[in-house]
Amino acid sequence: MRIPVFLTLFAAVALPVDANAREAPAVMQLAVRAGANVQPLACEKKPALVRPAAEPNPDPLEIPSEDMLDELPAPPLDVPTAANSPLSSLRALPSNEGFRIAIWGDSHLAANFFTEELAKLLKIPGDALPNLLIPANMGKAGVRLPLRQSCVSPQWKYEPVYVSGEGTTAPGPGLVNMVSDQAGATLAWDVRKDAQSPGYERVRVLYQQTEAPMLVAVSVDGGAEQEVTLQQKAGPAVLELAADAPLAQVRLRLVDGRLRFHGLELASAQSKPYVLDVFGYPGATAASWRSANQDYLRAWFAQRQYQLVMLEFGTNEGNVKPFDLAAYRKMLTESVRNMKATFPTAACVLIGPGDRGVLVPRSLNVRRKGAGADRKAGKKAGKKAARIAAAKGAKSGRKRAAVDLFQYSTIHAAINRVQAEVAQDAGCLAWSMQDAMGGPGRAYGWAQQSPALMSKDLIHFTVAGYRRLAQEFAKDMGWTDAPAP
Repeated sequence: MRIPVFLTLFAAVALPVDANAREAPAVMQLAVRAGANVQPLACEKKPALVRPAAEPNPDPLEIPSEDMLDELPAPPLDVPTAANSPLSSLRALPSNEGFRIAIWGDSHLAANFFTEELAKLLKIPGDALPNLLIPANMGKAGVRLPLRQSCVSPQWKYEPVYVSGEGTTAPGPGLVNMVSDQAGATLAWDVRKDAQSPGYERVRVLYQQTEAPMLVAVSVDGGAEQEVTLQQKAGPAVLELAADAPLAQVRLRLVDGRLRFHGLELASAQSKPYVLDVFGYPGATAASWRSANQDYLRAWFAQRQYQLVMLEFGTNEGNVKPFDLAAYRKMLTESVRNMKATFPTAACVLIGPGDRGVLVPRSLNVRRKGAGADRKAGKKAGKKAARIAAAKGAKSGRKRAAVDLFQYSTIHAAINRVQAEVAQDAGCLAWSMQDAMGGPGRAYGWAQQSPALMSKDLIHFTVAGYRRLAQEFAKDMGWTDAPAP
């Protein structure tokens, strides 16, 4: 049973200074001149990849047929979920005072449909032009950003923190970096939301300053390049491009050195106090928060504390085989502890995974339907034909029984239960996408909706599905009164 948690944002107040004072990144400012009549940003065309033609799959995977689902027993319900408790100490926030929210997550967030719907439900004005932190995930398949355009040359390598490695020692605010040591590697952005939107007077390029200086070339709004030597105190650093008018486009080219790019910060004097920073990366897990160098990570938020922090993870953790629930609990507990230490004054919510289905070989669906036809034919052809049909049905049933259509439903229910328990221990709330869908096994029903709410992979959601989840989330948080359609 779903329990509304009714979380309200609290009024903006002065934030206490952390006694373990976190040091802000070193900042180098470069004065630039905004251009007029900026042309659309055109990315360089990448050479087409020539792949050998794939052999046709004689038995492709597909969504289980309705006939097959009709014969299934109810999904196991022996994984109880923990009740959420309201944070009654939080005060309601008048809408004209704004808010500061951040959310980290996996591909469900990277697509940005869930958070776009949240922004609408939170009534963020269309002209708010919020100050934004943009993670270093541009150009990654499955990522949508609040930028008009992004261009990434092939010389860049993504460095997600959840996979450990060198990136854990120097993580960006989105817990993912982009790295290149090849001269000529370029990044370019049209920082406007659309052609009619204004740009930003301050565009801050976040990067890791190393002991060895780096040389980059920067141009704005299609103008001439300026070469800049990046040579500051080693550690988290910022190259701030400052203009007296809004900038629309920025292009950065690596000339010499090795550059670890952490993301962008966009700031404008015209911004209104509505902040919804979204840090999503396909494949990410909550382990990013455990693995990251905490001192380095916290530097990005020395002057950017949030009122509400949300972590949306669990789908990728549940894909590990064999799934170890005890190890997952330990990892999540440590990750949430680090998040709480980074944002000690913020309210927090853990968002658990949705239901997940299992695709089956087409032959099982076809045989299921064929078996049904054989049974009908058997009634007409006599007892012998009926016995043959029954034997076919039994053989097909044994093969179908070998496919556990609820294996991920059960794992996700366990993950959601652990998230609720860890959240309660940490003073956070927990909200389950799976519960919002109606519980274990509902992935199949969502896939059969018209329009479909579940993607054909039975893992992700359609645009309509993400919007539905955002509506349910906002309702359960107490941000909206009307039930989701």
